[in-house]
Amino acid sequence: MEKMSYLSPYECAKEFVTYTGRNIFITGKAGTGKTTFLHRFRTETTKQVAVVAPTGVAAINAGGATIHSFFQLPFTPFTPTPAGCEALIARMKMNSSRRRVIRELEVLVIDEVSMVRADVLDAIDTVLRSVRHRRSEPFGGVQVVFIGDVYQLSPVAKADEWRILSDYYRGIYFFHSRVIQEHPPVYVEFDKIFRQSDNLFIDVLNQVRNDSLSTEGLELLQSRYDPHFNPTPEENYITLTTHNFSADAINSTELEKINTTAHSFHAVVKGEFPDNAFPVDRVLILKEGAKVMFVKNDTEVPRRYFNGKIGTVTHILEEGVTVQCPDDTEEITVSPVLWENIRYTTHSETNTVEEEIIGTYKQIPLRLAWAITIHKSQGLTFDKAIIDAGKAFSPGQVYVALSRCRSLDSLVLKSPINRYSIGVDEQVVRFSSSKPEENQVAGELQLAKKQFSINLLLQLYDFDPLLQAARSWYSNTQENESSFSEGTVPFVSEVCNQLTELEQVAGKFRIQLQHITGQTPVNKVFFAERLRASSSYFTEKIETLLRTLQESTATTDSKANAQEYDEDIVSLFVAAALKAHLISATSDNFCIESYYNARRQFRQPPFSLTSYSRDSTGIQLKSIHPELLSELVQLRNRISKEENLPVYIVASVKTLVQMADYLPETEKELLRIHGFGKVKTERFGAKFLELIQNYIAAYGIESRMIHFKEDKKPRKRKNKG
Repeated sequence: MEKMSYLSPYECAKEFVTYTGRNIFITGKAGTGKTTFLHRFRTETTKQVAVVAPTGVAAINAGGATIHSFFQLPFTPFTPTPAGCEALIARMKMNSSRRRVIRELEVLVIDEVSMVRADVLDAIDTVLRSVRHRRSEPFGGVQVVFIGDVYQLSPVAKADEWRILSDYYRGIYFFHSRVIQEHPPVYVEFDKIFRQSDNLFIDVLNQVRNDSLSTEGLELLQSRYDPHFNPTPEENYITLTTHNFSADAINSTELEKINTTAHSFHAVVKGEFPDNAFPVDRVLILKEGAKVMFVKNDTEVPRRYFNGKIGTVTHILEEGVTVQCPDDTEEITVSPVLWENIRYTTHSETNTVEEEIIGTYKQIPLRLAWAITIHKSQGLTFDKAIIDAGKAFSPGQVYVALSRCRSLDSLVLKSPINRYSIGVDEQVVRFSSSKPEENQVAGELQLAKKQFSINLLLQLYDFDPLLQAARSWYSNTQENESSFSEGTVPFVSEVCNQLTELEQVAGKFRIQLQHITGQTPVNKVFFAERLRASSSYFTEKIETLLRTLQESTATTDSKANAQEYDEDIVSLFVAAALKAHLISATSDNFCIESYYNARRQFRQPPFSLTSYSRDSTGIQLKSIHPELLSELVQLRNRISKEENLPVYIVASVKTLVQMADYLPETEKELLRIHGFGKVKTERFGAKFLELIQNYIAAYGIESRMIHFKEDKKPRKRKNKG
């Protein structure tokens, strides 16, 4: 405990995200290294990580995806009620690839969380619990790392949206969400400021941030007020404004003043890259003499430029430009660079979460730099800035603008700063006051480390998520039983039975594990013996389950049902195979390191399945009249092709089998067959009846409709959430 109290906030945050499963809120004033921490964590972690952000530009800058695209969320308000949760899940159009990513996810990083609305966070929680089949755990058991400063840019809710949300939330910030209210994250604040070194300026920034501007602080800021300030081009000032139209107007006016030839650079966009995520203009118009700002960090060593560095265009080249920056002895030649739009996938062999590049944006990494909006300046650093924040329209805007500057002497106020324009939402102040003492955080860290190891072990022997996935698979298959070959539903039911038995035994074993690990000290010899013995039992049971899954002979003539069946069985197979691998690999020495080492070494066993079969020779069906069934299938397929209809719309597998088994001879009898109503009978009935009647005559047999018993089971409406 004593040792933990000496950890810096950075070391403490790293320990929490690396060695615990606790959710953590990482905050800090502007320029304290939050973004640097994120990039280092992504590079160094062994956990399965995805990074999301509330806006397209923020997502590109963070190297992740937008919240709404990753979780397939609608842009309408989410109501945190049972009906609201059900409606959200029902509306989701999430493919199997995205579901696999979410099920394998261990850490979710939400960057710029200050701009995330409360209802959006509750929607994320709802999706994670549902897709991961862990409805009783916050965020479905995923560790969430929140990064951001609530004193900076805030969430946005239109008046009509807030009218809906105000019935459920006390405020609009992420910390007002129900999941955070019920399960608060560890609060860690970075306190070392890297951007500024002037203690007087740092003190004024803190006063602005906390809405506690003193008379002396206000006078100090007002001393920088100069509405008529007109710098020379060589001084390289940039103007920060509150609105896009103001920044665009300034840039256009200044560019027009330059009497050199305008050159257009067109971005090259490949694949998927949404307009709202473009990091720089698609058509960038530059002139020699134009003031520009770099919008990306240089990848060369030594680094020539960084995001936010300002200079002047000196030459326009065929494939780029040269820029002269103050204090640089040499010009910088800059060519188009690449931004990547990624989505998360799972590796086909290791089943680990990976980043897949789905689109690229190639453009000169420059934008005109006479002016920029405060919103777009977030995360940037300027040596000299003119701040025009008199029309600030949301809390935190003035603080963001001021904190972009390195020193008080480096900024000029175009409009006066007043107390109204720097107002801080009282809800933010109250939330920030919940920051715990350092020794409390240190104590939480030690407990969380121990609990994480135990939870990891208990989750390893928890088969309920697999059982819930199997039950969902069973429900889907049963609802479409008529399109599947005989024995499919009983087969899936048997899989559920095996997992039910497995989970019953595992549940008792988890109670033993909790008892063993709850003792002080832990009896390590007995603990190791129990793990070895259980490993043998559970590995054998899982291997039996895997063999059962590989024996699936299901076929269906519905492509949609086949795709869903195949995705469900493969997903279950991979999850079970991973459990068997981890249980076996950690049986001799279970610890966090051995678990993640085994996770990295996992390779998915070969398993492929295609239950869709349109060709009659591929359909594994049983009938007392197999020759007739074959002819009925061929007739169905011909009609399907001629009418340009899916085969299962013409006649499902169950329909064909009933026809072949019971031999209806009249339209009245045909109407009793599953799936044949009046419309279908009028449209296709004569062709099927002719084929059946010819078969009866050829073999001298009688219709068996006298023995036919109609299926009285009501059909369920399928909800594809």
